[in-house]
Parts: sequence; structure tokens; C-alpha cells
Amino acid sequence: MIKNISRLEVKVNAKEYHLCADMDSPLSDVKEAIFQFQKYIGHIEDQMKAQQEAIKKEKEESEIKTDLPVTEEVKQG
Repeated sequence: MIKNISRLEVKVNAKEYHLCADMDSPLSDVKEAIFQFQKYIGHIEDQMKAQQEAIKKEKEESEIKTDLPVTEEVKQG
């Protein structure tokens, strides 16, 4: 099947990005599709941030454990 499409192209930091859609796509649907893409990318960013924070927290906890001197509590009585 042969189909006509609309293609938007933008260049950002020497990289080209394309959006292809049916020629008769309503603009409201195109906006919704772009919103869904942004939502998906935001979800990925949130996961990466949470993973980085978990790694940072784990690293800080391991540094705290190795920095503390080992002491034993002596009961007097």
C-alpha cells in the first residue's frame, strides 16, 4: 500500500529528529501523540533518577560503615 505522510524534522545539537504522521491527522491527535512521547520520556527520566539516588545512597551507607570505628559496649555493673 502506498501512503502519503507528513514528516516534521528538527535538528538539535547536530542530531536530526523526525515525526511522521498521516497527512490527514488532526492536529489535536498529533499534540496528544507528542504528549504521550513526553510522558514516556519523563517516566524513563524518573526511573534513571531513582536508580542514581539509590546507588548514591548505597555508596554513602557503605562509606559510613567503613569510616566508623568498631567499638564494643561495656556493661558496668
